[in-house]
Amino acid sequence: MTDEIDEDTLAHDMIEVHGAEAPTVARENARAAARVGQGVRAKSWIRVLGFIQRRQAGQVSPLATSCDPSVGGTAQKQ
Repeated sequence: MTDEIDEDTLAHDMIEVHGAEAPTVARENARAAARVGQGVRAKSWIRVLGFIQRRQAGQVSPLATSCDPSVGGTAQKQ
């Protein structure tokens, strides 16, 4: 459980530091760990990548449409 909390905290910190590039950095770290035979570390980076992707997916706002009154659009009457 503690590892999961640490990985979530790391994901948060990476987003703060690297912004939109955070998934790329985590992916590169996972690849580097795998290349040198550090499977456990690579899996940890993959979990961090998952946290980053879920956090960023939750921050994406839906596209506003011209029919959405909440963003100043008006519904078209037929």
